[in-house]
Amino acid sequence: MKGKPVNAKVGKVLTHLGLERIDSNIAEAGDIIAITGLGELNISDTICDPQNVEALPALSVDEPTVSMFFCVNTSPFCGKEGKFVTSRQILDRLNKELVHNVALRVEETEDADAFRVSGRGELHLSVLIENMRREGFELAVSRPKVIFREIDGRKQEPYENVTLDVEEQHQGSVMQALGRA
Repeated sequence: MKGKPVNAKVGKVLTHLGLERIDSNIAEAGDIIAITGLGELNISDTICDPQNVEALPALSVDEPTVSMFFCVNTSPFCGKEGKFVTSRQILDRLNKELVHNVALRVEETEDADAFRVSGRGELHLSVLIENMRREGFELAVSRPKVIFREIDGRKQEPYENVTLDVEEQHQGSVMQALGRA
């Protein structure tokens, strides 16, 4: 909770049994649980005994590398495939996504019908778009654009490191494929 200790009381501890949540008195290391009664939590918040307060180091979330515009569909066929088509509905859905999708960024633009959505890559944003489509949202999206940053006056472009162990006979074709990517 922003780096400051806060006293709170856990309401319930819920564990999972299949797809069902059940009340529990115990949670052990490695268990996936849900906790009620603590209010708003953020990524890297530590829940611990008040007699032994030792916060874990904060996790860093990589900044977005790609952005797209999510817009209200204005084509002649709008409203044919989705039931959620207004900018308010799209923005509400994007704001709900921000609660658990920590690498996502959403910015309102000068155009009330368009939002700049930034994520960790095309796949990240494609999954969001497909989930919204399945939920009944209808929207238009722009082409993805790489986000460039300026550090010390120099333009920087995002990159990823990759390490591959490849048999010698396949190294040439793998290197060519990586060069095209």
